[in-house]
Amino acid sequence: MRPGRGVLGRGLRVGLVVAGAPALPWAALLLPAGAIMLGRGVGGGTARSFLRFCGYLIGGTVLVGVLTGLVLAGGLSLAARVLTGTRGLSVAGALLAGMVFPAEIAAVAAATDVGPLEFLTTFLLWPVMMVVAGLHSADIVGRTRRRAWLWAPWPGAGVRRWRRV
Repeated sequence: MRPGRGVLGRGLRVGLVVAGAPALPWAALLLPAGAIMLGRGVGGGTARSFLRFCGYLIGGTVLVGVLTGLVLAGGLSLAARVLTGTRGLSVAGALLAGMVFPAEIAAVAAATDVGPLEFLTTFLLWPVMMVVAGLHSADIVGRTRRRAWLWAPWPGAGVRRWRRV
């Protein structure tokens, strides 16, 4: 296996985790609340707005996760050419994730109608997600293999395609 192969996939996986973890509790609250309210016929406008905000939250979070993954993969690939140890890569990965994370704060704020609790908790998770990205940076570029979930093949990666006879 060539060095650097699969960096994009591993970067996207970490990017989706970094962006998805802060939004998951709010989506887990909005979706059932909207579905239950809509199912019971109570508060139709509120239920539809909950479901709409949940869609905004999931869509925005996935977009920010892909952006974070692309930035992590590209930035760490370039940093790996200069930095020889894993500590420097960890710092670089944390800084790269920290630069993109305000987009996740904006996505959560827009999807939750700038709720103070949602905004504050997402803002406070900023340094935590920087640490998460920093801890996985050496695995993203392939220097270490400590995180098995980053090295597992994609579902269906080994599946053969049907050929016409």
